[in-house]
Amino acid sequence: MSAVVERAGGEPFTRFMERQVFGPLGMDRTVVAEREGLDDATSYTPRSILRTGLGIEEHGPPDYSCLAGAGAFLSTPTDLVRLGSALLKPGLLKAETLTSLQTPTRLTSGASTTYALGWTVGSVQLAGGPARMVSHRGSPRGGTVSLLTFPDLGLTVAAAANMTNVAGVNPLALRVADAFARHRNRRDDSRK
Repeated sequence: MSAVVERAGGEPFTRFMERQVFGPLGMDRTVVAEREGLDDATSYTPRSILRTGLGIEEHGPPDYSCLAGAGAFLSTPTDLVRLGSALLKPGLLKAETLTSLQTPTRLTSGASTTYALGWTVGSVQLAGGPARMVSHRGSPRGGTVSLLTFPDLGLTVAAAANMTNVAGVNPLALRVADAFARHRNRRDDSRK
């Protein structure tokens, strides 16, 4: 994907993202991972992924250079919410592009998957009712991130941890989303 963006944009992928996405969205805490002098958090990784009881160890500076468009950036939950919010409605991207990003691919058999160009599409219970969720979760070495968007509710939540494979990050993000949805429902009920 990053090669396609570079070719169409006529500039390196990271520069394109800084100029066309991060700058316009005010994502001033999102940077190329290889950049020196970041004041980012210390990263940790379990000594053994399958036996977390063995403890954790500090993870040195990440090297995500081989990941290009799939994870060559470091960010914050606040900046991720800015990105997710921009993907709720046309503006940064055209409506057709947003639809493509939020539509699961179909297999040759015609069956639908839950995966749509980097995003998982599904439904969860929020505030006592079903809510369509378009999300991305990742656990690069030394971190865990969950970015949840709820296009029909106009809601975006991001959560992160500075350790690999933290199981509680996504459940925390879902609890925060549920709290916002419940607050919104109460506010809407009080206006009636």
